[in-house]
Amino acid sequence: MTENLKTTLIAGFFTLVGAIGGTFISGLSQIELAERKFNSDLIMKALESNSPEERLASLNLLLETNLLKDNEIKEGVANYTKAHKNKPFSIPQIKNSNQFETPTIPNSRIYLLCGSESKKSLLSQYKQELESAGFQILGSKLINDPGRPISEEVRYFNSADTKQAEKIAEVLKFKLSLPELKAKLYSDQSAKPGYIEIWFGK
Repeated sequence: MTENLKTTLIAGFFTLVGAIGGTFISGLSQIELAERKFNSDLIMKALESNSPEERLASLNLLLETNLLKDNEIKEGVANYTKAHKNKPFSIPQIKNSNQFETPTIPNSRIYLLCGSESKKSLLSQYKQELESAGFQILGSKLINDPGRPISEEVRYFNSADTKQAEKIAEVLKFKLSLPELKAKLYSDQSAKPGYIEIWFGK
């Protein structure tokens, strides 16, 4: 076997290993995102009841039945229910916090973006949810833009769209189980009122 052929085979082997590793990591990321969303949906559902006692009981039920698989989230809920055991009235009621509401501004248009393959599945998922709520989805794209932040954000370009962008950001924060997700105003004179971008991060 010649040295050139040997070098080519070795390079090919490591390229294959790298590709397999990348696919594996991407798969793990999607599984993690799905689990976080599942945990978040369960907790938000437990907080929908009109009765403070029922909200406390629902949170305890999640713990007792081991439905929360994320240990960090499970510990947080356990500490929270313990702290509010004797004052369930202080547990907030959250109705439909994980659902997009009908657009509050005319000609609402949204473009969906992400910066990695692991986030690509979110584009089609949220396209369907936002369209069901009444938003017009202009398109979706995976881009590797150095001007974009690593974390998620909602971008809007006209001050009249502030409340709408903030509502979208609040729902996404719950759905993606994020500690923070902000709506940010950017300057772009070409962006007409009603246009909003959702960036799912890298």
